[in-house]
Amino acid sequence: MGLTTEKPTGNGTTLDPKSLVEEAYRQTGGTPDQPLSYLDGLTALCAALDTQARLTAAGRERVRDALVKALVNQRRVRMAIEANPQIEQIPIAQPVFVTGLLRTGTTFLQHLLAQHPQLRAPQLWELMAPAHPEEPAELIAACESYIAEYYRVAPKFKTIHPLGARLPEECHRLTANTFRDLIYTVRYRVPDYLIWLRQQSMVPAYEFHLTQLRCVLFRQAGSRLLLKGPSHLWHLDALAAVYPDARIIRLHRSPIDAVSSVCSLTSVVRGARSDEVDNEEIGWYWLDQIGTILDDLRPGVGPTQLPPLDVRYADFIADPLGTVGRICDFLGVPLTDEASRRMSALITHDPRTAAAPHRYTPQEFGLRPEQLEERFASYIAAFDL
Repeated sequence: MGLTTEKPTGNGTTLDPKSLVEEAYRQTGGTPDQPLSYLDGLTALCAALDTQARLTAAGRERVRDALVKALVNQRRVRMAIEANPQIEQIPIAQPVFVTGLLRTGTTFLQHLLAQHPQLRAPQLWELMAPAHPEEPAELIAACESYIAEYYRVAPKFKTIHPLGARLPEECHRLTANTFRDLIYTVRYRVPDYLIWLRQQSMVPAYEFHLTQLRCVLFRQAGSRLLLKGPSHLWHLDALAAVYPDARIIRLHRSPIDAVSSVCSLTSVVRGARSDEVDNEEIGWYWLDQIGTILDDLRPGVGPTQLPPLDVRYADFIADPLGTVGRICDFLGVPLTDEASRRMSALITHDPRTAAAPHRYTPQEFGLRPEQLEERFASYIAAFDL
């Protein structure tokens, strides 16, 4: 799929892929004989954004900025490797991936495990600029400005998902730079892009994910990588093709709760860029999307050399440190006294415990609890949820 030329819609902000590429070159230098990659995904995404996402004028501007930043990240990564070819030889051994349906405790688990001195969880500022030449202090300040603006346009998001420049964040911050990631279907109403995405191999996205992680480690070395992303659950085969020695931790929560929660998150996120958010459509989207993976999941069965570790959300919330101890055994990383103290302090002072609760019901999204229970009965039984 080649680049298309698109006329701006009524508000004047163009999402023409060619224009976005030109802006990325303007910001980074270089010429078209140094081509960017993954432009088929950009073209598919832009077409759906322009015709289906129902973006506000301000939303289109924010979307344009985000897509240009993804292209800029591509350019920066290529420039960093050209200047430092040794980046591509940086080893990443037995990385840890935390995954599960959205809203199953993956964020809290990653934050807890990140307290372990032997695990290195890339922080949001690193993931947003994996190869930028600026000093870390400048990148952290830019990241903090991004967070402030995000919370301004989506204030409810602060209750749902904590963001911090120095906090660990999800892998979609890297894979989205290839324009192949489910995060775009969460942020925007783009059904045609989802159809396109389901037909693509995700191996190239994970290959570039690996390259970007090497850039992160080149800037600041660290120990064993601790990574997290709900979308990995949809693409475990592609992940294993690129990271054959990965250690995978899967969290499981009753879909009756998880589906309602992720629908609420999606509604809040889409509302930051559109005034036309259809909650019932979001409910049916997630019912379909989650149905594509849950039916095939089985305890202890995964694509990597070592079977995944399956953790129930209810067990994790009831006994966080006990669960982490089991995970450390699985990873072959001792749970030291220092790590336990750090984790205990995080549990005690976790700001989410004092935050207003994130409230939602299936009915808000055109769904019924008994409908979800029946649809996902085999998954609920398999993992005793």
